[in-house]
Formats: sequence, structure tokens, C-alpha cells
Amino acid sequence: MESVPWFAWIPIIAIIGWALISIVESRNNTKLKLAEANPELVDALTANGEANRQLLERLSGLENRLAAIEKTLTDIP
Repeated sequence: MESVPWFAWIPIIAIIGWALISIVESRNNTKLKLAEANPELVDALTANGEANRQLLERLSGLENRLAAIEKTLTDIP
């Protein structure tokens, strides 16, 4: 590390950054190609996301009800 001059780190970091960007871009392209090839998969994932959102809403409602019950129980002397 000490034998490498400071100005040599600039291209080294640039090469590493370019490699990381290339890897991320290729993974995204693979996901896009998969989505284009399987539109039913995209529909299934969208439906799954909607189901998850509804479950979160129900859980939030249950949590609110539980908080109200706990408050009632702590208010009782």
C-alpha cells in the first residue's frame, strides 16, 4: 500500500467503480429480460405485493386495537 503513489489510486478506484457499476447493470438487465419474458410472473408479483399491503393494514389495525386494550387495562386501578 505504501509503495503505490497517491495519484495511482485514482485509476485503481475508477476501475473498481466501473466494475461494480457493470455488475449492477448486468444484473438489472437480466431482471428486465426475465420480466419481459414472463409477464405472468410480473402479474403474480404485483398481486403478491397487493396481498402484502392488505396484510400490513390488517396488522396495523390489530396493533391499534391491542394498544387500546392495553391502555384500558392499565387505566383500571
